[in-house]
Amino acid sequence: MKKNYVLLTYALLICTAAPQKVLADEVWKTEEYKVVYQEDRNKTAVWRYGRDGVIFIDGLAGVFNNRGSYNGYWVQKSSSVRCDTYREGADGKPTYHWGRFKVTFIDSKFPSRWKADISLCDRNPVMTLNGTPVTQ
Repeated sequence: MKKNYVLLTYALLICTAAPQKVLADEVWKTEEYKVVYQEDRNKTAVWRYGRDGVIFIDGLAGVFNNRGSYNGYWVQKSSSVRCDTYREGADGKPTYHWGRFKVTFIDSKFPSRWKADISLCDRNPVMTLNGTPVTQ
């Protein structure tokens, strides 16, 4: 019986010490902000930037290699334009400060550089950001 406890303890120690990929380790710098891959919500990746900015990217969750192009949207507590329609904010509540976000990954392997076209509300893109991985 004592042997089983020792083996169980040993197995738990090995599992917790094994290196694991943590989403928050994926960080990029852009011309504007540092961007952090915060979490996955079902098939949607959630990135954070600046003080209160959040980006929701459909279909990216759990994809680390051979990434292509993905559509999503950004939200903030405020922006230069108040949209006529709302989107779900970081806290799950509606926000009228949002825009489209289309990201295209440049490299096939993790970590990858990316380019994103960003719009205000549902308008045409007004700027392009370039994300470069921050490595330690």
